[in-house]
Amino acid sequence: MAWQHSRRRYLRSRPLSKKQESILHSRLALYPVLPADTQLELKQNVSLFLRDKEFVGCNGLQVTEEMCVVIAAHACLLLLGRENSCYPNLCTILLYPDAYVAKETHHHGHVQSTRLSARAGEAHYRGPVVLSWDDLQQGLAHPGQGHNMAIHEFAHKLDEEDGHVDGRPPFARSEDGKDWAPVMHEAFAALRQRLHALHQEHQEVESASANDREPDAAQPVSVLDTYGAQSPAEFFAVATEAYFVIPKAMAAAHPRLYREMQKFYRTDPAALLHGSHQGD
Repeated sequence: MAWQHSRRRYLRSRPLSKKQESILHSRLALYPVLPADTQLELKQNVSLFLRDKEFVGCNGLQVTEEMCVVIAAHACLLLLGRENSCYPNLCTILLYPDAYVAKETHHHGHVQSTRLSARAGEAHYRGPVVLSWDDLQQGLAHPGQGHNMAIHEFAHKLDEEDGHVDGRPPFARSEDGKDWAPVMHEAFAALRQRLHALHQEHQEVESASANDREPDAAQPVSVLDTYGAQSPAEFFAVATEAYFVIPKAMAAAHPRLYREMQKFYRTDPAALLHGSHQGD
């Protein structure tokens, strides 16, 4: 609607405070290497995000301005270079001090079972994003591990914008997504095979220990977290984490996958970290 577009444009035009800009510069790893016009675009999206979304502390957590800016910065990093409505289906971010317990429901035919599980974050379809601040902090402190809960969960929110959480976000230009399905399918299948190999390796280690013999050589460390083998949606979120957190490693290990992500995200983190503004 026209009034919503006007409102978003107005909120984007509101400048960040010097404190907010300082937080953005110090807590978002890619910010210092972004071109000036991209930095401005990011600040405008962050301004909209901070004024449009509600942050709610849970389990006694007092939400600070730094927490809000850090989360907004990583959420808006995913929006660069594209026309966007800044997560239009999201109103609230629920923030826990650390891992939290959530109810998990499973359906087995006509039988429904419920259990409690510990979580570090989740994105509800057309609902809130839930994050553990401690887990986000751990990811920021150890970027080499390739984890960032905010990037992961906001990738899910992008994925849902076409009405389907299926690992294919909506492309502004259809030609950009023409190779998406085969490339993602191949990479997803390879990750599932890797997970299967890790399970076999674990069984062999246990067997070797029981029989007092040397186990076979371990599998090499993967750039993509095997959590992404759960589903195409989780694969997209995990690949997005790697793309923004360890881009050079991802580009080297999965060049075709990296190029497909680049077509959607319209930026090139690996090239930026090499000192170039935009890689083609």
